[in-house]
Amino acid sequence: MIIVSATKLRKNLFEYLDKIAKGETIIVRRNKRDVAQLVPFHKIDWRDKMKVQPTLLADPEKIIEPLDDVWEEYL
Repeated sequence: MIIVSATKLRKNLFEYLDKIAKGETIIVRRNKRDVAQLVPFHKIDWRDKMKVQPTLLADPEKIIEPLDDVWEEYL
């Protein structure tokens, strides 16, 4: 979230519009009071902004395989 004065927003409007388009939220202040909140029109999925994509280190079939020895105590 970015906090910016109304004057600074006016001087750099297109720069801030680009940031909003990329998913940033901007709070506009006038006379040290919050007067507006600028948010992206389309909600951006946080998963698209991830720099590192998760990968499975094990075989997917092995992950969902039942653990028989663990459950034997409870049966």
